[in-house]
Amino acid sequence: MDDWRSAFAEEWDAVVLGTGMKECLLSGLLSVAGKKVLHLDRNNYYGGASASLDINQLFTKFGIAEKPSEAELGKLRDYSVDMVPKFIMAGGQLVKVLVHTGVANYMEFKPVDGSFVFSRKVGKVCKVPATPTDAMKSSLMGMMEKTRMAQFTHWVAGVVADDPKTWVAGALSKTTLKVDEMTGAEFFKYWKLEPATIEFLTHSCALYRDDSYLSKPAMEIISRMQLYLNSMTAFAGMTSPYLYPLYGLGELPQAFARLAAVHGGTYMLNRDLEGEPVFGPDDLKVEYTADGECEGVRVKDVVARTKIVVGDPSYFPEKRKEKGSVVRAIALLDHAIPGTQEAGSHQVIFPGGTVGRKNDLYLFCCGSGHKVAPAGKFLAFLSTTVEDESPDMTPQQVAQRELAAGLQLLTPVTRIFYDVYDMFEPTEDGTKDKVFISESFDPTSHFETAISDVMRMYKRITGKELELTSGPNAA
Repeated sequence: MDDWRSAFAEEWDAVVLGTGMKECLLSGLLSVAGKKVLHLDRNNYYGGASASLDINQLFTKFGIAEKPSEAELGKLRDYSVDMVPKFIMAGGQLVKVLVHTGVANYMEFKPVDGSFVFSRKVGKVCKVPATPTDAMKSSLMGMMEKTRMAQFTHWVAGVVADDPKTWVAGALSKTTLKVDEMTGAEFFKYWKLEPATIEFLTHSCALYRDDSYLSKPAMEIISRMQLYLNSMTAFAGMTSPYLYPLYGLGELPQAFARLAAVHGGTYMLNRDLEGEPVFGPDDLKVEYTADGECEGVRVKDVVARTKIVVGDPSYFPEKRKEKGSVVRAIALLDHAIPGTQEAGSHQVIFPGGTVGRKNDLYLFCCGSGHKVAPAGKFLAFLSTTVEDESPDMTPQQVAQRELAAGLQLLTPVTRIFYDVYDMFEPTEDGTKDKVFISESFDPTSHFETAISDVMRMYKRITGKELELTSGPNAA
């Protein structure tokens, strides 16, 4: 206990509460920026709500009394089940953050095999075209539409945001599109693409979660599509735009713990050297000055002095508001998902409009190739935003109502677990009291929305945009 007290007696540039993925990213970014960071967690394990569980922990979490069996599930020690699994866009900001902080040196990543979409037009799961050859073979489009799609994709790839000369479209008409003024609806009206084509482009490539793209700026849509295209070529041999770490995302918090130590920071889980808890239920409370700004974090009778506190919403019930719920099904399978070409790792997006919903469904699947399941076994996560009130309904009943379109792809299942959790966002942005709170993880199976939240928080915390380098030792 004396060690804990001496650490708390120091002054810190920032105290971070919770070792979820967002908090660990911010802790690493602040450490690399030269800040002295103290990182705390009320749990005795890394990861918070986004922790990785072994198979025994998974059974315990969902109240399964029986012990998992190797006869049923294969090698039990090979399971690493992320509670918030998300693929990483190969050309996205998170990869740049991992390189910038040096965390990429502590982990091993592998490309994800495939990206798929459920097509209303075809009535089944189809591969999102990754190459011109894929596009020509795709059942998502007829031959004339494939020609329009090829012209559209070629044009998008060449657009430069601040160079209007690159906005000229059309082989003959040579029309300069005012992409700095057009809405998404106006943009796609010009290109005359079929509704089914627009649907998979905006949901599976631009990664919009609903039809809000119709009112978004055209340049935003173009930028999102360019990210997808660039991610496809970020590394050799990519067959999807996504990466995923070996052993799952639970490796991230521990990698950032090593990073923090290198840069003079300290991580503390809720256990002492003998494994006994240190923090009580009323500990890790923010202390404020008379002017309402934070001045430290209290544990028992000791206060760790700091002018900045960062944390996830669970640490600040008085500073958060609910913004909906997520329902998810976690399935252990002994077969590949139908329609995914036997891909061992992949994402399937069900655009809401194809399945009679406002919000998309996301199916995440991974297996032994990424060392998160035994050979021949797969982890599948199906999630979405809860759209209807569900008083007195069990998580299974909510899932069967909200996830019906995707659940049929999972059968037969070896084991399946159902869960519903609330999403929260901060009531204030933190610039007044210097308490900066992240948003809960949404149901998407990719990291783009999460990294956007991290980047916005970094700007609010430091007052400036994050400038990403090619590594911690870069000029």
